[in-house]
Formats: sequence, structure tokens, C-alpha cells
Amino acid sequence: MAKRTAKTVLDLVEFFCQIADEKKVEDLVVLDVSQLTPITNFFVIGTCENPLHIDAVAEEMEFRAKRELGVLLKRSGEPSSNWVVLDAGEVVIHLFSPELRDYYDLETLWAAAERWVWVDNKLKAETTIAT
Repeated sequence: MAKRTAKTVLDLVEFFCQIADEKKVEDLVVLDVSQLTPITNFFVIGTCENPLHIDAVAEEMEFRAKRELGVLLKRSGEPSSNWVVLDAGEVVIHLFSPELRDYYDLETLWAAAERWVWVDNKLKAETTIAT
């Protein structure tokens, strides 16, 4: 397969959200932290069922990022810890177990960030989602 490029950082965010969605990651949230920290522009946060699910999602993201984009992800954490972080530079992906996601509550910690959700195969500003 020919390598493609992510035209924008949002294309990169959508690339990872699509993989997460395909792998049945739940409650996908994207936070734009570009105005809040110099370390990255976006967090992609998702909930996996268990350590095996976390590992499968992380491996798929690593494989496809390398194969399709030529991007090598840096991994921190082990699936057995119930939290793995994949660093793609401008995008950092957090894969959590439900318990650890609730415990660390990154969405509240970074509450000042603009927030999007992945719905119907699209990234949508949270304010556009009907309640």
C-alpha cells in the first residue's frame, strides 16, 4: 500500500479516531490543548475494555501509522497498567481502561481545552452534538 500523508494535524487526529472506532474503542474524545501546553496540540482519549484490547488498539495504531503515514509512534505504559500513551508529536493518544479513565479524568483536568467527539465517523465539536 502506498503511503499517504496527513495534510493537517486534524487529518492525523481523524486517522487515529478512525482506527480507534474500527477497533471498538468507546467514548472517543479529542481535546485541543494547543493553547494550554507546548508539548502537543491534541489529545485523543478513548476507553478500551481490558489490557488485551488496549494492546490490540495500540499495535494497530502503531502498525498503520508506520505503514500508511510513515510515522513512528512512541509508546509509554504497558497494557497491564490499564493506560497506554502513543505519541505522534502533534497528537497524543491515551488508551485507558474504564476505571483508570475515570480516575485520571483528563477531560476535567484539561477542561479549558476545546472538546470534540467522534460520532458517525466524523469529528464534531461537542457543542454541535444534540443532547
